[in-house]
Amino acid sequence: MFDQQKYINEFVKSNYKDIKVRIRKDDRLLMHKISEVDNVNKYISNLILEDVYRNRKYHFINNDIEIDFEVSKTMQDLIDQAEVADILDDYGLYMNLADAIDSQGKKETTHHIIRESEWKKLTRRYCL
Repeated sequence: MFDQQKYINEFVKSNYKDIKVRIRKDDRLLMHKISEVDNVNKYISNLILEDVYRNRKYHFINNDIEIDFEVSKTMQDLIDQAEVADILDDYGLYMNLADAIDSQGKKETTHHIIRESEWKKLTRRYCL
């Protein structure tokens, strides 16, 4: 017979990492904030992600070049994935994504979605 609870427990154990957070009961400010939050896990995860992106250090991306123009949804997805791969120091994945950004930029330039100067800016920031 199928044991649903056992299946759920095994799934959670193999796909999630548990962390323990201790907060002093007399820290009224933190206790108040936690009581206001609907989902503490999501709240803490978002805080950690904000910290990662705020303090990010790139390995391959030229951070001196700023993308100050609108990009398509497809291009934004490639950029986001490339930045994550760079932060994780995954050179192979980053190089594939940088190549995809270059190819997508060429395509968008020929379709007049972005200008050639914007495509060149993308390839200088996400260099191969």
